[in-house]
Amino acid sequence: MKTWNVPSAPCWADLSAADPRAAAAFYERLFGWELGAVPGLDGYRAFLSEGEPVGGLGPRRPGRRPSVWRPYFVAGPDGAGESPAERVALARGKVLGEPVEVPGVCRATLCADSSGAVFGLWEPDGHQGFGRVNAPGSPAWLDLATTDPDGSRGFYTEVFGWQARRRAAPGAGFPYTEWSLGGQPFGGMTPITEAFPAGTVPRWLVYVAVRDCDAAAARGARLGANVLLPPTTIEPGRFSVLADPQGAMFAVIALAREETGEGRPATGGERAAAIMG
Repeated sequence: MKTWNVPSAPCWADLSAADPRAAAAFYERLFGWELGAVPGLDGYRAFLSEGEPVGGLGPRRPGRRPSVWRPYFVAGPDGAGESPAERVALARGKVLGEPVEVPGVCRATLCADSSGAVFGLWEPDGHQGFGRVNAPGSPAWLDLATTDPDGSRGFYTEVFGWQARRRAAPGAGFPYTEWSLGGQPFGGMTPITEAFPAGTVPRWLVYVAVRDCDAAAARGARLGANVLLPPTTIEPGRFSVLADPQGAMFAVIALAREETGEGRPATGGERAAAIMG
């Protein structure tokens, strides 16, 4: 993930869990994450890696979807009199509730894209989001699985201005779309096919960087996770898809080569350069 924490880019991911305490214990043992407080938001904690925030953890609301990881993208500036949430609605998405305002942190709004995949809009208010990416124990990539690739491509292009580039997925039998901003890739999109487990619904998948994919997948299995896709080698590295003991899907990836910045937060100038090319 070569760009983050700038307008329209990924900036956060959180886990909505039926049992947050058990979830915290699982990810602590898997990635070595610790928990940190989020002032002004009861029941919500931050996952920390090497002292830097790499995601969040909160309780799943009764009657809502099963435990799930959700990505957040920085809401771009209002344009043509439209707020970011209004752009979601105009692009045939849905705003799923009122914004949650956390003074000194952010204003966050959960949404669903035109195919139903859930994500969040993040308007910073003193909290930049991810403190590190690409380093072991931190986010490294995002993938969207969708039943409507053409519609999803149009949705995210309209709402965030992402560039979409089709790429071949060797051995997969279907095209892969790479998302980028200013030529800097941060995620991708795959169509949901018969190769996916029955009942798969559109959703985002968060990848966490690890030093050894095989060891991480095996450790996850010992801790009660379900290995949905065994370790597999692709051009960016070796990855595996898991579902944690409460059913939330995520992926681990051992990157084949280090990304620029080696996992530290980019400076303001570096972020601007990443977007402007």
